[in-house]
Amino acid sequence: MRRRRVVCIGGGTGQSQVLRALSRHPLDITALVGVTDNGGHSGLLREIFGIPQVGDVRNCLASLADDSNLFTDLLQYRFREGSLDGVSLGNLLVVALLRLKGSLSAAIDALARQLGVPHRILPVSDSSTHICAELADGRVVYGEWEIMQREPRVPVRRLFHHPAVDCHPEAVRAIAHADMIVFCPGSFLTGIISAILPRGIQTAIRVSRAVKAQVCNIMTQPGQTDDFSARDHAEILAAYLGSPPDVFVVNSRRPPEPWLRLYRKEGSTPVRLDLDGFRGIRVVRRDLLEPAGKDVLTQYVRSGSFRRQGLHFIRHDPEKLGRLLYEVAKSPATGRSP
Repeated sequence: MRRRRVVCIGGGTGQSQVLRALSRHPLDITALVGVTDNGGHSGLLREIFGIPQVGDVRNCLASLADDSNLFTDLLQYRFREGSLDGVSLGNLLVVALLRLKGSLSAAIDALARQLGVPHRILPVSDSSTHICAELADGRVVYGEWEIMQREPRVPVRRLFHHPAVDCHPEAVRAIAHADMIVFCPGSFLTGIISAILPRGIQTAIRVSRAVKAQVCNIMTQPGQTDDFSARDHAEILAAYLGSPPDVFVVNSRRPPEPWLRLYRKEGSTPVRLDLDGFRGIRVVRRDLLEPAGKDVLTQYVRSGSFRRQGLHFIRHDPEKLGRLLYEVAKSPATGRSP
């Protein structure tokens, strides 16, 4: 029996968790990774070399690689000393291969072969661009972190890329052959929406007959989803796609109070689950949170003094999320709730 083909769209920590989740099951996976993040060490490399963002593809490679492979450890290694504090060796490897091979997609393919990654990872575009926002007061803000740090936080009216770029042609082919498309959790406006803005992506998704599943964020994100509810996440994605997702996945368990205290200091709170009477979408509520006993504060801490870093402690559990999404992938588009 043919394996189900799954396309995951996103970037950052959220997408890497989804890939870990799905890779535990017999699926053919293609990750379409955003390229517009300008934060952290990856953002510094963008400024120096004028390239697409490389940190998220590095995370995706590490998520799908064999943990016993030495290169997997090297991809995730960060220096902690002196002027190199926070510098990612994996980012440097991707940039070096980009310069040698001529494109980000070729660099990813080369690294994936060395790592023995059995799935496909593609940047949504090989071109360098930035996510921009037109605000409700008419102002235009250029850059992901500039959007999140804008003052005052006037609502975003429209998101676009500058310059406008074409999607990677293989991305359209992957979407056309997909049985399920997953919109990953992550930086919602500047990451997930940004990943579907390259020319050709939205049309490919609209005409695809794949089941479209959106995994909602657990927490709001300061500067881009302040006070957003679960319904807001679904409706905004639907506005860009032209139709709502078929399946909307939400975490039903409240994170532990010690974790929430750290997020409150940043202005982040749990996403409100206002989904009663939500028509036309199959809503799946499950406890998808990583175990409370896991020392996330130690495991996910990031070194370095880069000015643009967010909190990444509260995450979906790969085992729980993987089981759920695999059930969705196996069911027909008009089929049963998992």
